[in-house]
Amino acid sequence: MACGFEHCVANMYILPLGKILANTPEIGTAASEGVNAAGLLRNLIPVTIGNIFGGAIMVGLVYYVVYLRGHKS
Repeated sequence: MACGFEHCVANMYILPLGKILANTPEIGTAASEGVNAAGLLRNLIPVTIGNIFGGAIMVGLVYYVVYLRGHKS
Protein backbone atom coordinates (compact mmCIF):
# COMPACT_ATOMS: atom_id res chain seq x y z
CA MET A 1 0.00 0.00 0.00
CA ALA A 2 2.90 2.35 0.66
CA CYS A 3 4.04 1.89 -2.94
CA GLY A 4 0.62 2.83 -4.32
CA PHE A 5 -0.44 -0.67 -5.34
CA GLU A 6 -3.80 -0.85 -3.64
CA HIS A 7 -5.05 -4.23 -2.55
CA CYS A 8 -8.40 -4.65 -0.84
CA VAL A 9 -7.07 -6.97 1.87
CA ALA A 10 -4.26 -4.54 2.71
CA ASN A 11 -6.76 -1.68 2.83
CA MET A 12 -9.03 -3.63 5.18
CA TYR A 13 -6.09 -3.75 7.59
CA ILE A 14 -4.34 -0.41 7.09
CA LEU A 15 -7.36 1.92 7.04
CA PRO A 16 -8.96 0.69 10.31
CA LEU A 17 -5.50 0.63 11.89
CA GLY A 18 -5.11 4.28 10.96
CA LYS A 19 -8.47 5.04 12.56
CA ILE A 20 -7.46 3.26 15.76
CA LEU A 21 -4.06 4.93 15.91
CA ALA A 22 -5.59 8.36 15.30
CA ASN A 23 -7.00 8.26 18.81
CA THR A 24 -3.50 8.27 20.27
CA PRO A 25 -2.17 11.66 21.38
CA GLU A 26 1.08 11.23 19.44
CA ILE A 27 -0.69 11.02 16.07
CA GLY A 28 -3.77 13.19 16.59
CA THR A 29 -7.22 13.05 15.08
CA ALA A 30 -6.51 15.13 11.95
CA ALA A 31 -4.94 12.12 10.23
CA SER A 32 -8.15 10.09 10.33
CA GLU A 33 -10.82 12.59 9.31
CA GLY A 34 -11.54 10.73 6.05
CA VAL A 35 -11.42 7.27 7.62
CA ASN A 36 -15.02 6.38 8.36
CA ALA A 37 -17.52 3.82 7.10
CA ALA A 38 -18.31 5.82 3.96
CA GLY A 39 -14.62 6.40 3.30
CA LEU A 40 -13.87 2.71 3.69
CA LEU A 41 -16.60 1.76 1.23
CA ARG A 42 -15.56 4.50 -1.18
CA ASN A 43 -12.07 2.99 -1.11
CA LEU A 44 -12.81 -0.74 -0.89
CA ILE A 45 -15.43 -1.00 -3.63
CA PRO A 46 -13.25 0.24 -6.53
CA VAL A 47 -10.17 -1.54 -5.18
CA THR A 48 -12.07 -4.84 -4.90
CA ILE A 49 -13.44 -4.47 -8.43
CA GLY A 50 -9.91 -3.76 -9.66
CA ASN A 51 -8.58 -6.84 -7.87
CA ILE A 52 -11.27 -9.00 -9.42
CA PHE A 53 -10.58 -7.59 -12.88
CA GLY A 54 -6.82 -7.91 -12.51
CA GLY A 55 -6.81 -11.33 -10.88
CA ALA A 56 -9.59 -13.09 -12.72
CA ILE A 57 -9.54 -11.52 -16.16
CA MET A 58 -6.02 -10.23 -16.77
CA VAL A 59 -4.16 -13.17 -15.20
CA GLY A 60 -6.44 -15.63 -16.98
CA LEU A 61 -5.89 -13.83 -20.27
CA VAL A 62 -2.12 -13.93 -19.86
CA TYR A 63 -2.20 -17.66 -19.08
CA TYR A 64 -4.41 -18.24 -22.11
CA VAL A 65 -2.08 -16.32 -24.39
CA VAL A 66 1.06 -17.98 -23.03
CA TYR A 67 -0.10 -21.59 -22.77
CA LEU A 68 -3.17 -22.28 -24.87
CA ARG A 69 -3.21 -19.93 -27.85
CA GLY A 70 -0.80 -21.90 -30.01
CA HIS A 71 -1.71 -25.33 -28.60
CA LYS A 72 -3.04 -27.76 -31.24
CA SER A 73 -4.97 -30.74 -29.88
